[in-house]
Amino acid sequence: MRKLLTRAEILLAIELLAFWPVWRWYAHRLNDQSDEAWGIVALGAAVLFVVRRGSESGTNNPALMLPAMLLICYSLSYRFLSPLPRAAIAVTAVAATISAIRFGQRLHFGIWGLLLLALPVVASMQFYLGFPMRALVAGIVAPMLQLNGFAVVAEGACLNWNGNPILIDAPCSGVKMLWTGFYLTFTLTCYYKLDSKRTALACAATFVAIIIGNIFRAAALFYVEAGAANLSLPKWTHEGVGVVVFAATAIAIALVAQRIAKTAHISYEI
Repeated sequence: MRKLLTRAEILLAIELLAFWPVWRWYAHRLNDQSDEAWGIVALGAAVLFVVRRGSESGTNNPALMLPAMLLICYSLSYRFLSPLPRAAIAVTAVAATISAIRFGQRLHFGIWGLLLLALPVVASMQFYLGFPMRALVAGIVAPMLQLNGFAVVAEGACLNWNGNPILIDAPCSGVKMLWTGFYLTFTLTCYYKLDSKRTALACAATFVAIIIGNIFRAAALFYVEAGAANLSLPKWTHEGVGVVVFAATAIAIALVAQRIAKTAHISYEI
């Protein structure tokens, strides 16, 4: 057993040295203000859970084939990939090695997810996912409002009502909620010590909760921005709606994670 741990520790040291360009790029991105600095929070959470967990004992520790293959993949693809995909490969390899040392698993999904979120991904998520998420929400909200008697038509990321386009703008795309929701999910899965299958289930539930939250937020903001409710609302109503929906979504994610953890406990008892 000690021999296996020694190999894993040596491999981790090799990774930390081999991935030096990734760490340098990461430090630069934290300082150039081109992305949100939220990744520090995810990195801190991952480190906390790893430190709190002692080295896994026993004879069931997985082989180190996955991190070794990822190290080779990183080396071969270095010239062809941009920094963010290279960083994703690097943190996956590190997560796999740490999983073998600390958790006795091939890949601990909670730690892996937190390390991926630690990367500067918010700007890229906004670029690639922002418009599709806004268009998806608009396409769902429009029929809902039609059922309520409003002649609303979805046009891309806009809701057209009586010829007046009401834009679902970038801050309301749900990308930041997506990052925060998955950060909460991975943190809770680490806290509850969920296995890979239950972590995947929690992630699926989180994605659904975030989409539903964005739908309700867009529907509520339609009444605010279009004046359809014929109410005199304070200026902070727009932000207030976002805070309320975000809080409700976070509570739903936490309750689902807790419920999944309870089912895990029941299955272990059986």
